[in-house]
Amino acid sequence: NPGQYIYQYKMDGVDKDWVQNEQLQTVRYFLPPGEYTFSVAASRFLEKDITAIKEIRIVITPPYWKTWWFYTGIGILALSLIGYIFYSYSKSRYQKKLTRIEHEHKIQLERERISRDLHDSIGAYANAVLYNTELLQKEETMRERKALMDDLRFASKDIITSLRETVWALKKENYSAEDCLLRIKNFIQPLTKYYPGINFRVEGSASQQEMLHYTKALNVVRIVQEAVTNAIKHASPKNIIVSSNVRLGKWELVIVDDGKGFDYNIKNSAVTGNGLKNMKQRVSDSGFEIFFDFGTNENGTKISLLI
Repeated sequence: NPGQYIYQYKMDGVDKDWVQNEQLQTVRYFLPPGEYTFSVAASRFLEKDITAIKEIRIVITPPYWKTWWFYTGIGILALSLIGYIFYSYSKSRYQKKLTRIEHEHKIQLERERISRDLHDSIGAYANAVLYNTELLQKEETMRERKALMDDLRFASKDIITSLRETVWALKKENYSAEDCLLRIKNFIQPLTKYYPGINFRVEGSASQQEMLHYTKALNVVRIVQEAVTNAIKHASPKNIIVSSNVRLGKWELVIVDDGKGFDYNIKNSAVTGNGLKNMKQRVSDSGFEIFFDFGTNENGTKISLLI
């Protein structure tokens, strides 16, 4: 006879004491994740320490976003994200600093290169002007004075040319082979006015696609200028020809004159042989190749530059 009994229930972990059901057949709980034991007891009298006659073990698993491993993963992810942000920020600062240092280093190297270039070219010409001026003051014969005046004229033109080419080279980062050849033509064209007894010619063409860094472009122009100037000064030629072509897959510039040749060993050991040394130095700095054919007193000189 169920009506003769008093029913009690208790949810361990939720209820502290037994709860009388008051004739209710339904019990409702809203339980968070965890483990529970639901106990039911029946007796004729209400007892505080009654023994359960039936127990149900209940396990409520939490959703994945409330599990410890999810929190651990979120924590690791957050720490990783913070670490990555800090690393990226540090790397960005380091990269900017490294870029600035490299830029400053390049500027310093460029300053040193320009300084060295001006010293080697303009400095040498300026010393020649000073030296010849001092000799001119002491010289009394008209013939020697005229020769010194010619040397001063050459040195002065060389100074102006060196400055002009340096400024030209600094205007752009890269120049095409065609730009360099045009610069060579612009250098040679006025020479016909100053030296009417010499026939100057520039033959051939150059590629517009082949690009050279401005330092190499400047060295190309300077080497040709040095070769032409040396021919004017020392060879007494009737013809000076600069030709541009392709050889062995490379751009080749050939400077030929029909003046008097010379003994390279004697010329190279002389004080006035700085022009050849400068050409070789520029070739070495730029990774070019140069070939000299000094000929004899009748065959003139041929210089081939492979770029």
